[in-house]
Amino acid sequence: MPLKLFDGSGGAAAHTVTAPDPTAFGAPTFVVPAIVAMLVVQLVNMVESVGDTLAVGQIVGRGDDAPTVVRALRADGVATIVSGALASFPVVTFGQSVGLVSVTRVRSRHVVALSGFLMVVLAFVPVLGAAVAAVPGPVLGGVSLVMFGMVGAVGLRILARADLADSRNLLTAALAFGLGMIPVGAPDFYAPLPSFARTILDSGIAVTGIVAFALNLLFHHMPRLRKDDAR
Repeated sequence: MPLKLFDGSGGAAAHTVTAPDPTAFGAPTFVVPAIVAMLVVQLVNMVESVGDTLAVGQIVGRGDDAPTVVRALRADGVATIVSGALASFPVVTFGQSVGLVSVTRVRSRHVVALSGFLMVVLAFVPVLGAAVAAVPGPVLGGVSLVMFGMVGAVGLRILARADLADSRNLLTAALAFGLGMIPVGAPDFYAPLPSFARTILDSGIAVTGIVAFALNLLFHHMPRLRKDDAR
């Protein structure tokens, strides 16, 4: 190619057809500390899934309610169980998908199902996956810039629904964003803490979601701090 950014050598080394090996990392073992650590990781994933589900609901004009979020989390859980049984990683919704829906305006669940089927095919045909992986980094960077920017824009639209004239809502948003930006601006800020704590605190998404949830619960669901009881 003119810019010499395309490297298709990975396709030559990839197998044509393969199948997942559930014992690729050995026989299953159950270690309590590892299970607890994975539960913490899944808590972080759940925070991201909730945000992505609400964002998609805002884009398509439906499904941004509690029952839909619950069903989405259940789907993530079942998919993670299946993925773990096949020696793969946890499955979680991705912000890139939210941006893709917003940019393309393709909202059909049939398209999503077909895309999922194609992803399964890619898993069984490594040579196709290698071809996708050969897409130059600058191309992926340009696409990601648009998609993640759309995720942020949708998030702002959701935030605009809150009554920011209420000082408690404004404080909640300020603290959530401020604390969530610490891992980005100061990656080593939580380095002295134990590893289990850093698993959550090093994720800006998780910190933002947890802080927003806790402050909303404190300000709007504690009897003494409800707006109706405020003096």
